[in-house]
Amino acid sequence: MSDDFGVGQVVDKEDLELPVAPVDRIARLEIDDSYRVAMDARIALADILEDYADNVAKAAAVLARHADRRTVKAEDIETYFELFG
Repeated sequence: MSDDFGVGQVVDKEDLELPVAPVDRIARLEIDDSYRVAMDARIALADILEDYADNVAKAAAVLARHADRRTVKAEDIETYFELFG
């Protein structure tokens, strides 16, 4: 269950930005083919990935702004992970 992983409430699938199919493929990358990933687990993972990506993107935007740029570059993402990763 999603509660086992600290996800208190699973959002509705319609509220997600990420499509669920690629998230399902990501979820199954490192698990045995005999396992399936339930829809609520896919949705919970997509929600967590969206939150994580939002946080990284916001921090990278701060770094870009600090460099007096309006464009977030790969170096901003890399710097974020060097500082906070």
